[in-house]
Amino acid sequence: MRPEPVDDRISELGEGPVWDARTGTLRWVDIPAGLVLGTDGTALRLPPPACAVLPTTDGWAAVLGDRVVALDGAAETPVPLGGASRCNDAKTDPAGRIWLGTMASEDRPGRGCLYRLDGTRARAVIPGAGISNGLGWSPDGRRMYWIDTPTRRVDVLDFDPADGSVRRRRPLVAVPGGLPDGLCVDAEGALWVALWGGSALHRYTPDGVLDTVLPTGVSHPTSCALGGPDLRTLYITTARRPAGDGAPSPHAGKLHAVRVPVPGLPPTLAVFP
Repeated sequence: MRPEPVDDRISELGEGPVWDARTGTLRWVDIPAGLVLGTDGTALRLPPPACAVLPTTDGWAAVLGDRVVALDGAAETPVPLGGASRCNDAKTDPAGRIWLGTMASEDRPGRGCLYRLDGTRARAVIPGAGISNGLGWSPDGRRMYWIDTPTRRVDVLDFDPADGSVRRRRPLVAVPGGLPDGLCVDAEGALWVALWGGSALHRYTPDGVLDTVLPTGVSHPTSCALGGPDLRTLYITTARRPAGDGAPSPHAGKLHAVRVPVPGLPPTLAVFP
């Protein structure tokens, strides 16, 4: 089982893969280029940075540097940066709420934050983050997973699907071999975690046991999503970064994919605004 490139376009910083069951298409972003890319060959240019893209009940929403916008122009929500440099990863919870994080600038550590969108308001949920990154929910919607990359771990929180509240944040697993970046959750409740600088994805069981190490063949995988008609294709975004002082892999920055035994969870459409 080894991922292979499935799209020849190279991103400087490919991120945020998301499966759209409506069209049978995976979409992802190249953050600094402001591009939203699709496996159907499409490319939409937005004002950079384009940090994430999410399917919504009415179309699509994009997370830009300091705001969330509907691609049809019908809505826009500002995101307070408060000393952070820009927005970062974003996901939709089981009830359709958008969650997104910000990342601290290099000279102001701890200024990042995890936000939940309540209508057109970005509400701070976890302040004091370094790089708010991977997000996911358990199949029953009662646990939320979150990565603050500089901590080198995945945290788990109790989640209330009714109102989107969280409590009892605690470490689930300390991640070795690279910096934890994006994640996705499969139908068994296991987490696939991309390791920035680690050349691999890790799969952790719901109780935090590492049961699979998936080499990617590139040094900087960034995130992952399960898609395809049966949700058994694991898509992996990557960055065009070299390993150490060497040249980048010829496949660095491309979208990769591999078939896996356990399917993903049906994607949820975001309600925005």
